[in-house]
Amino acid sequence: MDWTVAKLVEATGGRLLQGNPDLPVTGISTDTRLMQPGSCFVALPGERYDGHRFIMDALARNATAFIISSARPEGCLPAPDKVSVIEVQDTLYALGKLAGYWRRQHLIPVVGITGSNGKTSTKEMVGAILSVRHRVLKNEGNFNNLIGVPLTLLSLQPHHEVAVVEMGINVPGEMARLVEMSDPTVGLITNIYPAHLEGLHSMEQILQEKSKLWMALKEGALAVVNRDDERLVRVAGTLKARTITYSLQDPSARVKLAGEVEMREGWTTFPLLLGTERISVRLPVLGLHQVQNAIAAAAVAWGMGESPETVARGLSSYQPVKQRMQMHHLRDGRVVIDDSYNANPGSTFAAVQAACTASAGKPLVVVLGEMRELGPESARLHWELGQKIAALGVARLITLGEMGKEIVRGAEEGGMPAAACHHAQDHEEILDFLKANRVANEWVLVKGSRAMAMERVVEGILAE
Repeated sequence: MDWTVAKLVEATGGRLLQGNPDLPVTGISTDTRLMQPGSCFVALPGERYDGHRFIMDALARNATAFIISSARPEGCLPAPDKVSVIEVQDTLYALGKLAGYWRRQHLIPVVGITGSNGKTSTKEMVGAILSVRHRVLKNEGNFNNLIGVPLTLLSLQPHHEVAVVEMGINVPGEMARLVEMSDPTVGLITNIYPAHLEGLHSMEQILQEKSKLWMALKEGALAVVNRDDERLVRVAGTLKARTITYSLQDPSARVKLAGEVEMREGWTTFPLLLGTERISVRLPVLGLHQVQNAIAAAAVAWGMGESPETVARGLSSYQPVKQRMQMHHLRDGRVVIDDSYNANPGSTFAAVQAACTASAGKPLVVVLGEMRELGPESARLHWELGQKIAALGVARLITLGEMGKEIVRGAEEGGMPAAACHHAQDHEEILDFLKANRVANEWVLVKGSRAMAMERVVEGILAE
């Protein structure tokens, strides 16, 4: 199906202010820097920039149609008669409507993935397995919000045989919109942990919102259930959709870990049971949490009809996501684990545990930026993380950000020597401290919330 102005009006429910309804449109764009001639420019409002201010740029790039808001700034109506202009109440909502309209022209399976931790890595693992036999569309990076998901769906083409869509939310109502536009046939919720509590307020609200992915599944669709998360098990008992379970620990799960996990030189190996069939998995990334992501991905693919051999082959071909347990071996024998993309209490502790195991007795330095968006419970959650880290026996703990002080306080009260803890004022101080206290063959784990830009620490170490 090709877009026309008339179809844009039909999809959005907007009002055509000017232009030819039969005019063909080559694509949908929200960024004038990336748009192609003949596209429709959707003017999205933003925190810092309003897309309506870029209408002249879109005209200069030969946009043929515009979707604008009825609440647009004064003087933002494109003038040339040759272009078509559609007015809607909310351009962001209209973008989602366009995506839903386009998705329903492609009668293919759509895998929806959400959860507090592991969404992006699991999405990439599912994509790796399904790509063995199919042409797969998936979000770029973690392009997973009310802008990223519709733009992903709008890139569906006739050659795609399956789509894998990561869905991230910060506030109530977002998941309902994401599932409305994506119409998933498979739904996976990886886990429920404290994350985005500023917008979602409580664990129960996180569960309620993320569960809307499962609630949207039609009869005959597939819900993939983590039996290691009691909250998700409780919700799964109410579903109309077909279910398949997976677990690291529960022997009743249909897809489960079947033996010891080994981690060495950037690889994690483990046996996996798919029903009654046992396979060996060699995963090119470290961490028990990544094993759980892999088992979830295996359950999705196996539940969709992929063979155990395809699952094993796909997981071995998985490409680790940048800044997620990404290993760098330095010439002086040190190892840096870059897990700096983002952080919450669950993912941070999982990363520290994985680094402890993988370092195999070598000194481990943990560098943590504070975790954002945790709301009123932030101080307590940082303190508890420090307590847990103290019990792991890491060699040194370095923190950044006001809440980083709470991690240090928790670690010291948990028994970690004060001399092994250091709170830094900025990235440069962390780098100076690491350089001054360098130990032969040490491992350094770097992690923190996106806003803390902890990748600057990794870049500084690698630049030495």
